Amino acid sequence: MDSSESKWINKKKILQLFSPFCSCAREPSQVKQESPEVGKNLWKANRASREENDIFREDNKSLWRENKALRGESQAFRRDNKLIRERNQLLQEENQVLWELKKTSLEKQNVKALNTQRKSSRQQKRAREAQLKALKQQEIAFQNEAKALDEEMRSLNQEIRALHHQKKAINMEEQALVKEGIALGKEEEALWKEERALRKENKALREEHSALEEEERALQEEALLLQSWYNFLQERELNSITIK
Repeated sequence: MDSSESKWINKKKILQLFSPFCSCAREPSQVKQESPEVGKNLWKANRASREENDIFREDNKSLWRENKALRGESQAFRRDNKLIRERNQLLQEENQVLWELKKTSLEKQNVKALNTQRKSSRQQKRAREAQLKALKQQEIAFQNEAKALDEEMRSLNQEIRALHHQKKAINMEEQALVKEGIALGKEEEALWKEERALRKENKALREEHSALEEEERALQEEALLLQSWYNFLQERELNSITIK
């Protein structure tokens, strides 16, 4: 109920209260019976207004507590997302270091193979007799190296597949983070809307509170007016009895 409707109802109540009072100008005994009832009705109306205001205040407190809890939950999600992004960054840096180490290892193996080949050439020049033996040793070395390279290629292929899976997981995680960011944005927008609605509601409650205070003052003035009229009618009745 807004303040204008409350004022209209109060005016209606005042008119209803004054209507029997006007008729009581001719019937003083009826005024005596209805005046306490009027005061009782006014007291009940004021009490109901205060109870309604207390209920509104409790509802507002509950809504503020819920908003505070939601804000804390949103901040926790943001902190978790930040930690996840930092961990992903560290993993990417570690993968880059591993790639550099593997590249260095391959370069060292190539240099070692070249040195072995040069040494074999020098041995061929020194002694033809040892040429066949050196070639066999070189062939064995190449076979072993080929096996090692095959194993390394298989390991690299496995690592590449693992990196693809990791990249896919990172992409999925990134999409999840984007969705989470969108959800957080919507949640933040909803919280802002809720806060604005609460502000409007609090403003309306303050206005209604002011209206109820004005209504209470008007009822008190009305009660004083009724009491003065009641006293006037009693004096009038006593004077009429005395004259008779």
